[in-house]
Amino acid sequence: MIKLGFDYCTEHYSKRVAVYHQRRDETRALNSRTLRGQRDKAEYFKQYNEVVRPELGHEFYQSKQWERISRYVKQRDMYTDAIDGKVYDQGDLIADHIIPRRLLKTTAEQLDMDNLWLLSRSHHSHKTAIENKMSDDKLKHLSREWWKKVLKN
Repeated sequence: MIKLGFDYCTEHYSKRVAVYHQRRDETRALNSRTLRGQRDKAEYFKQYNEVVRPELGHEFYQSKQWERISRYVKQRDMYTDAIDGKVYDQGDLIADHIIPRRLLKTTAEQLDMDNLWLLSRSHHSHKTAIENKMSDDKLKHLSREWWKKVLKN
């Protein structure tokens, strides 16, 4: 049965949406292999960093030290997301601070590789949303295992 105002029944609508998402993901994957797709992706993240994340301090994330450490962490963890264990391309992973960088006082603490792990963009966004709702005192004491348990759900 088709509900009023809909073109498809629930079962066929779900199938249609799944096919749409699959085709969209395939198109994005193909686009990321072209020079134009890579440029568009770089432009998107440049704009994201300038507009959405200005409070995080571009100087730190654009420093040679951070770039080297981020690259090392990606190689160390073999481009694998810490939450779901899936392997991603280099640009699809974020080297994330388990204890947020804003709570770490020294540059040495901010560059400590024991406090870094790899997250996919969706897991990183989810973690950031949770962090924004928590107090700094609690964030200082949350472990890697706690985050894994929370982000898996």
